[in-house]
Amino acid sequence: MNAIDRTVEVVNLRSFDQTLAENSTPDWVLYCVAAAADFDALVTRDQAQLHQLVEMYVLSRLRSFTVITWKKPIEDPVREWGQLLAYLPEVKKRLQGTARQAEPPEAILLPAPTLSAGNIVRAADGVGVDARKRGVSHQQAHDEALAEIRDWLEMMSRDPHEFDDVLGFGSTS
Repeated sequence: MNAIDRTVEVVNLRSFDQTLAENSTPDWVLYCVAAAADFDALVTRDQAQLHQLVEMYVLSRLRSFTVITWKKPIEDPVREWGQLLAYLPEVKKRLQGTARQAEPPEAILLPAPTLSAGNIVRAADGVGVDARKRGVSHQQAHDEALAEIRDWLEMMSRDPHEFDDVLGFGSTS
């Protein structure tokens, strides 16, 4: 049993009831056992449960119980846990709302952790945006940035050309 925060505990099925993990236990039984033990949710990798009649029937009859899975399978446990932790505040809000308002049980599908083009900003484009906003040329924006870097290094009593190599300037001043 691991405490994520003061309100969330993660209990591995094998630790909770080894016989459930060792035998071919129907998913609906896991829901019933977890709900009877006052768990709020069950996290599973098996999204197929959401398309099984008996599982959805049982879930629909349980009060204040949620099944959490991923919209698309994630085969990397680090990404899987990271995704679960990233959405934990939102999941907690849903669980608290379901319990408080006696909302119908539900399944939460966590989105796939992907980076689309909308999540990427090219640094050179950022310089261009800044230059346009201020009404200066690209070259002037570059020169101002480099001057600010060198001024800071001098103010800190460091070589103003300390980072010339990593910035692609070689040994020029």
